[in-house]
Amino acid sequence: MFQNECVCRILSFLFKRPDMARLRLHIGLIICLAISMESVLGAPVISQISKDVVASVGDSVEFNCTVEEVGQLSVSWAKRPSESDTNSVVLSMRNILSLPDQRYNVTVTEGPKTGSAIYTFRIQNIEVSDMGPYECQVLVSATEKVTKKLSLQIKTPPVIAENTPKSTLVTEGQNLELTCHANGFPKPTISWAREHNAVMPAGGHLLAEPTLRIRAVHRMDRGGYYCIAQNGEGQPDKRLIRVEVEFRPQIAVQRPKIAQMVSHSAELECSVQGYPAPTVVWHKNGVPLQSSRHHEVANTASSSGTTTSVLRIDSVSEEDFGDYYCNATNKLGHADARLHLFQTVIPVPSLS
Repeated sequence: MFQNECVCRILSFLFKRPDMARLRLHIGLIICLAISMESVLGAPVISQISKDVVASVGDSVEFNCTVEEVGQLSVSWAKRPSESDTNSVVLSMRNILSLPDQRYNVTVTEGPKTGSAIYTFRIQNIEVSDMGPYECQVLVSATEKVTKKLSLQIKTPPVIAENTPKSTLVTEGQNLELTCHANGFPKPTISWAREHNAVMPAGGHLLAEPTLRIRAVHRMDRGGYYCIAQNGEGQPDKRLIRVEVEFRPQIAVQRPKIAQMVSHSAELECSVQGYPAPTVVWHKNGVPLQSSRHHEVANTASSSGTTTSVLRIDSVSEEDFGDYYCNATNKLGHADARLHLFQTVIPVPSLS
């Protein structure tokens, strides 16, 4: 501003004097030339930068940034931790590296136009940590810079995210939704398969969806489901998710009527299913029966979730004949099954 004021005062003085006509003409030409030079030199412009790069771990990559009207200004390459992060780490300034990483290399060559330069930044043997946005920066002043950015994406095998559950619990009749998340580049696709290649609830052996949906869950839907993530890089990642289905007890009785002779042993048996595992109690005449010298109750759970309960009477007496009830209870309800022990004149061998 001070220089402009001085020029204005000198011009005012010269234009008042008639003998200064030729000098006025020369000064006018100088001013025009100055204005023309200012428009030619102008502010620095990043005319070209490399497109986004996709590479694999171990590859080498190269970024190019062409700057017009660079003059003596400083041009640098910088890396930002993420797209949303405004801070950046300066990797180079002009043709000098700022970080002592042997994988880095920076060169400066003359550009296609006068006053332009190409700043090339190379990374050898790239790692996953190299992924992210990179900026070409022209430092115009302490508070002003011209920037353009590109993104380096690195192909990585799929990894199922930790927020994907390993098990879930649902009550029979409810709807179930299981969502599987996976990281990797390119973005992994998600599919579902049932353990032991069992048929999926909706049919078929594979569901190509990120979310597994089961309407009106049935106890037969319980078991293991594999979330499978793949993107063509490396091996697919899998996670087994256990689905537990809560349901009220059900009782099955193969022999509801048992015949036996006095003084011989008898066994009454019921098979119980339910989740959580039901409590099984035998009753006769409304009185719970417990293991004693006369009666023995044995409950055996199988891997399929079925509990087999056996009431054994070592030596049947007249008082033992009648109706017995196998009762199963869990938090969702209870079930009863009636078994009848009656007398026969011929001893019946035990099935066990």
